[in-house]
Amino acid sequence: MWKNALSSAAMLVLLAAPLVAQDMTAALADDFRRQRANVIGMVEAMPETGLRSSPSDGVRDFAQQIEHVVQGNLGIIRSGFDRPVDVPEMSPEVYLNSKAELIRFVNVGYDLVHEMVTGMSAQDLSAETQLFGQATVQKWQLIRTAYEHGVWTLGATVPYLRLNGATPPGYDLIPRN
Repeated sequence: MWKNALSSAAMLVLLAAPLVAQDMTAALADDFRRQRANVIGMVEAMPETGLRSSPSDGVRDFAQQIEHVVQGNLGIIRSGFDRPVDVPEMSPEVYLNSKAELIRFVNVGYDLVHEMVTGMSAQDLSAETQLFGQATVQKWQLIRTAYEHGVWTLGATVPYLRLNGATPPGYDLIPRN
């Protein structure tokens, strides 16, 4: 009897692992879907004339902050991704100076993030990797770090909007799964 119960419990654990990974992948993908919408909302709220403005000398301007959100996500996640990721060449001189092109840059970047996140298996997500050579983490934690970096950096753009007479859009906090 105990053997049957133990076998049944082991089977449940083995069957549940892929479901948990699917749930984690879906949750991570949804986080970045919401973040993409929040980033685009900030870009759309900024007047075209404010793209290259900054609150003080020596800090990134608004467009560079948006670029940093996208490049941070890509760079952090790519550092733990074991397959090549083709990143299309886009000219910063173009996308940093045009709202339409900056939105296109954001979408291209988040499409790549989505491909990387949804392309990871349960085994991939639980595999260990290095986080900036400072800590060993599981890949799902690396992905969460990229997300957190994006939220932090995007939040810093609120004063940029206000200094340009724009109102920041509402922030989508509600997961969809």
